[in-house]
Amino acid sequence: MKRAVWWIKRDFRLADNLALTKALAKCDEVIPLFVFEPEHLALPDTSPMHVHAWTQALTDLRANLQHSGGDLLIARGEIRHVLTELQQRYPFTHLFSHEETGNSWTYRRDLAVRDWCCQHAVNWRESPQNGVVRRLRTRDNRSPIIQQRLLASATLPAPSHLKFPTTLASICARRAVPSVSEFFSLAEYPEIQWDVLQTVSETQAHIDLQSFLTVRGHAYSGGISSPNSAFTAGSRLSVHLAWGTLSLRTAFQRTYARVTELKESASESKTRWLRSLRAFESRLHWHCHFIQRLESAPHMEFHALNPAYEHLTYQDDLEKLRSWAQGRTGYPMIDACMRCLAATGFLNFRMRSMVVSFACFGLHLDWRAIHPHLASIFLDYEPGIHLSQLQMQAGIVGINTIRVYSPTKQIMDQDPHCTFIKKWIPELHSFTPEEILHYETINLGTYPAPIVDFKINSKAMKDYVFTIRKSSVGKSNSAQVLNQHGSRKSSKKKSSPKKKKSEPTLKEDDQMKLF
Repeated sequence: MKRAVWWIKRDFRLADNLALTKALAKCDEVIPLFVFEPEHLALPDTSPMHVHAWTQALTDLRANLQHSGGDLLIARGEIRHVLTELQQRYPFTHLFSHEETGNSWTYRRDLAVRDWCCQHAVNWRESPQNGVVRRLRTRDNRSPIIQQRLLASATLPAPSHLKFPTTLASICARRAVPSVSEFFSLAEYPEIQWDVLQTVSETQAHIDLQSFLTVRGHAYSGGISSPNSAFTAGSRLSVHLAWGTLSLRTAFQRTYARVTELKESASESKTRWLRSLRAFESRLHWHCHFIQRLESAPHMEFHALNPAYEHLTYQDDLEKLRSWAQGRTGYPMIDACMRCLAATGFLNFRMRSMVVSFACFGLHLDWRAIHPHLASIFLDYEPGIHLSQLQMQAGIVGINTIRVYSPTKQIMDQDPHCTFIKKWIPELHSFTPEEILHYETINLGTYPAPIVDFKINSKAMKDYVFTIRKSSVGKSNSAQVLNQHGSRKSSKKKSSPKKKKSEPTLKEDDQMKLF
């Protein structure tokens, strides 16, 4: 008998799951397995928010599995020990999972699992679940692969029947999905608003996708820049794509179907709908572009993708880092964003870019120093996108426009009535928008004064970054980065004759991570 283990990682779904589909086609019995790994839980970029997402997704997945005649085996421990114990009790011949582009820990863990499979004669088959290509030699080869995987191939239906071993039923029934409090002391995280965290599950993913394509998406274009409107105008699918409760292929194809439907309709709002969904489609295309960078250059978790910036000097003042993380910098827009993130796990892309550029350019903090905290409070933490965006907003990739967001201008542009600021900074409730806007020159009660002079600091860091960028080494390394990691997506606009060829740029800096 061929018995398989479906190892669930970042693919908490039944529909359009290639690893599960292959397991069911190849083997007589399939055991769905999820493992809570102590070392993984202890990583600085893992947080109670993430575990909360896992438990929600697992609860929904178990219900869907049971509906299809199966169940879910939940274990705790080091993955190889879990597999060894399972192998002794219920010998299996195959292990199926998806290809994961994670951090260095998950990479080493997967190498250890591969060694274990070789030692125990278990056939491990990994399947891609997006447009990221393993062992990609050149980006020139990605387009046809992405076309086939995400656009040309039909989505896979959820299995109607699970070949689940009845001998495991009683064991699974005794192992409930654990709560977050079993792994973390929730008293240490009073800032998290558990009741407002976005629900992460396969069922909710399809609800969110449907509501976006038929109701909320109308306001997407123009609505995702402000932190006030982005909570509803944004697709809110990034968390589902990050944890695999929705496949990227499903998002692509459902969006294309909706665009086709709109083109044939006579709706008065047709034009705005199409503008919004085309903007969304564009951002979907960039999703795997950034993850591919980490897949092809895993060292970028610890080192600058562009080696010319590897030794860029930061101050890394721990007190400033703490003030930034706690939302106590004296810059209202920055602090409101950081408090919102810590409470809800969500922030729109423009504001994410702002808090990163503020930390690196305004506070002179190393992108590596701010990485763990941001990763832990992003409910939609996807390592490849996260690390790529950190380095881009820190201005150290060398092929993107350097953007330093003014915290004052962002108030005027995105929160002129200080609605968002007052919601997340109660100390400022009694002050008018005009008073808050002049935070640098007037006393705002118990709210702290700015901890740095942003204009002076940001100019100094920009000058430093530009010095490297314009150097011969900087230009040479930037050309290599563009060749190895740059987009192959052509732009319809002709390049300006004034643009210097020695400073290549990508259009990707206009794209947004948060869908």
